[in-house]
Amino acid sequence: MSLLLLKNDLASRGIATDVADLERDDEVQGVRCPLCGWRPTAASHWCCWWSDGPEPYFASCGAEWNTFTTGGRCPGCQHQWQWTSCLRCGEWSPHEDWYEEAEQ
Repeated sequence: MSLLLLKNDLASRGIATDVADLERDDEVQGVRCPLCGWRPTAASHWCCWWSDGPEPYFASCGAEWNTFTTGGRCPGCQHQWQWTSCLRCGEWSPHEDWYEEAEQ
C-alpha cells in the first residue's frame, strides 16, 4: 500500500487574509481591557456563570453573549455584572473600567 501526498498550495493564489487584520476590523470600538489592552470583537462571548471571582454570588443562568452589547447586563437572568474578566489575560476588572473615554 502506498500513500500519495499532494501539496495544497492555496497560498500561491493570493486569496489568504491576515487573521489579525480581520480581528482588528471586528473590534468593539471604545472598549479595551484596562489591564492588558486587549480589545474584544463582536464575536467575543462571556458566560453568565458565577465562579470564584470578585463578582458577589448570584444564581447564574449560563447565558452566553457579548457583555459589551448590553452594558454588562445578562440577557438571560438580567443580572447586572459589576466585574468583567478578560478573555486574553484572564484577570478581572470593574466593568465600567473597560470603556474608554471619548476623545474630544
